[in-house]
Amino acid sequence: MTRKCFLIEDQDPETGRVVDLSESAAHHVRRVLRLRSGEGIELRDGRGNGWSGVIKEMKGQGIRVAIGERQTVEMESPLTLTLALAFSRSDRMELALRQATEMGVHRFVAFPAERSDYRLPGAQLERRRERWRKITREALCQCGRMRLPEIGVLGDTAEFIAHAAARGAAEGDGLKILAREEAERQSLHALFERHPICRDMLVVVGPEGGWSMSEGEQFGEAGFHAVHLGPRILRLETAVVALLAAAQLLWGDFRQ
Repeated sequence: MTRKCFLIEDQDPETGRVVDLSESAAHHVRRVLRLRSGEGIELRDGRGNGWSGVIKEMKGQGIRVAIGERQTVEMESPLTLTLALAFSRSDRMELALRQATEMGVHRFVAFPAERSDYRLPGAQLERRRERWRKITREALCQCGRMRLPEIGVLGDTAEFIAHAAARGAAEGDGLKILAREEAERQSLHALFERHPICRDMLVVVGPEGGWSMSEGEQFGEAGFHAVHLGPRILRLETAVVALLAAAQLLWGDFRQ
């Protein structure tokens, strides 16, 4: 079912009690949902706030919405999830990010691994980052979440591991999980039996070519738990959903 939910990041609904939808949102209201004046919608600011709204005016290409009651919708997972992806094919990364947003991920980090097919210099990186922001906005509206995931990009695997170590030291104990197709691994359930309580989790999925031996050693030395996702080889986007769904079932909001 299509949710009639829209993002209003740069406006303050509490002040004017009327907001203007973005051009893309207005197009969606007119051409896809075919809504009319007087119909109700939901609004989010991406920072944890939500409101009901009623379409007040549809003039030209613009749409104005009258703000209704504040909504207190608890959509965020009690498990703080960070998904880290090594650079892979753009279409697969985008699908993985969209699905991860729906699965409740709080943060997204991307970085080039040794076997990544490409790098993203300068302007290309900023264009890709904006594309990723657009995808998370769309996914938030589709699933009804209240908070947009944070998006970060780091320079390489070593920088990512250093970033993970610094963040772990600042935020306390948590689990760092690495999806691997080779070398010594364990099942997620075995990890759960040893660590049944976890409130902060970092999950890492590599590029299509997998991790190099050197990277595997670096992750191990940094305290990452290498896990397998069953006997079959999974595509990137499938591995991401499988890993996040298992994490939410064992430690997150799927178990509630």
